[in-house]
Amino acid sequence: MIDADVHLVAQPRLDTLVTEFHSDAQRLRSDFAGTAWIGDIPDPVSGMMGSQYQRRAVDSQLFLPDTHWYTVGDLEDAEVQVSVGLLQVPGTKQGTQGLIGAIADPQADFFEHPEQDDRVGLCLTLRGEIWSNVGLSYRITVLCRPEALIRA
Repeated sequence: MIDADVHLVAQPRLDTLVTEFHSDAQRLRSDFAGTAWIGDIPDPVSGMMGSQYQRRAVDSQLFLPDTHWYTVGDLEDAEVQVSVGLLQVPGTKQGTQGLIGAIADPQADFFEHPEQDDRVGLCLTLRGEIWSNVGLSYRITVLCRPEALIRA
C-alpha cells in the first residue's frame, strides 16, 4: 500500500469568549475549520481532483496551521469536538463517481510543540483507506479556560 498525502487548507479561526450555562464560568471557544485534501489537491481551474485510483493507506497526524498554543496544566477540563464531512470524490473516465474507501474515527488531539515542552497545539488525525482522491471538510471546536491560551 502507498500512503496518501494529506494537505490542510485552513479557514480563518474564530475565537470567542463564552459563558457556560450552568456555572457562569468564562470559557474561550476556538473554532478551527478547513479542508483536508487527501491524495491530491484540486485543479485550480476546474476545482476537480485527479482520478488516480489505487488503494492507499491514510495515517496522518497534522498540526492545524492556525493552532493556538496552550499550557498543558490548564487543559484538564478542556472539551474538544471534531466533525468531518465528505466534499468531493473524483469521477471516473466512464462518467461515474469512483470508490471512496473509508476515513475512520477522525480525532483532534493536543500534541507537544516540537521545540518547547511547556506548550501543546492541536493536531488532526485521519486514518483509513481510500481508493481515490478525497476532499474532506473539518471543524474542530475547543472550549477551555482562557488562561490555558499562551499569548504571543
